[in-house]
Amino acid sequence: MVRSEMECLVDAFIEYLKSVKDYSENTVGSYKHDALLFVRFLEERGVHNIADVTEDIISEYQALLKEKNMAVTTIVRYNTTIKSFFTYLVENGNVSDNPAEIIKSPSVAASKKNPRILSDAETLDLLNQEFSDSPKGVRDKAILEILYSTGLKVSEIIALKLSNIDMGIGCIILPKLKSGEGDRVIPYGKMARTAVTSYLLEARKALLGKREDNGYVFLNCDGKQLSRQGVWKLVKFYAQKAGIDTDISPHSLRHSFAAHLVKNGADISAIQDMMGFSPSNTLSKYVNKENTPKDPYEWARIR
Repeated sequence: MVRSEMECLVDAFIEYLKSVKDYSENTVGSYKHDALLFVRFLEERGVHNIADVTEDIISEYQALLKEKNMAVTTIVRYNTTIKSFFTYLVENGNVSDNPAEIIKSPSVAASKKNPRILSDAETLDLLNQEFSDSPKGVRDKAILEILYSTGLKVSEIIALKLSNIDMGIGCIILPKLKSGEGDRVIPYGKMARTAVTSYLLEARKALLGKREDNGYVFLNCDGKQLSRQGVWKLVKFYAQKAGIDTDISPHSLRHSFAAHLVKNGADISAIQDMMGFSPSNTLSKYVNKENTPKDPYEWARIR
């Protein structure tokens, strides 16, 4: 398929983010998705030359995003992509004026809700439900246990390599965000260790089959690296299967990990270090009494 002129500009923009800005793979993927979505909007509107984009067209696109009832954080991300794209185009000489300068993103802080914290009963129902003994079922059990036992982000789960896991002492070792700061050591409990061991012994080999091993811990049914969407889908599936009637995500398990540890008296600085927070971050949202379960899950004792 022949790529349009504007799609080629997106390709050049993405290459710039990779080679010059040195953005992460996940960040680059988001920029590419958002930029191509904008280009698709332009082409459907009959605009095929990037120099023909006006402030009115930008405003029309922003109005369209609002009509779709997207989360504020998503709209902010789309706006950031468009602004960065046009800044690049101006600097590269593709356009003379920047119509994206009019973009004003809504306040993310005002739209943020308190994190969804699982109750004791919900956590038990989610993790102790019956899982299939198929390779996929064994994998899914291990993912849920690791998500709750370590507080890892989805991006960290899917990027996890076999070399990051120390099965001997039961911990995950990841580099800290800033180079030179040493490693981030994240211990996990006995339930997670049992689940991960079961997965690595047989289930992962079955998913991999005869394909070349890419070293990622969690694989999809084609033996490839599991996607972010795959993790979201499995969390939602098992939450529904466990009878949890409110919407939860992988991030809900990360929030619950922190809240339950704080409630059980764990050292806040240690939790912050395990979660990869910078010193400027705060765990205050996890100790809000309205968000913590009345009968808190005894994470340290049970898991």
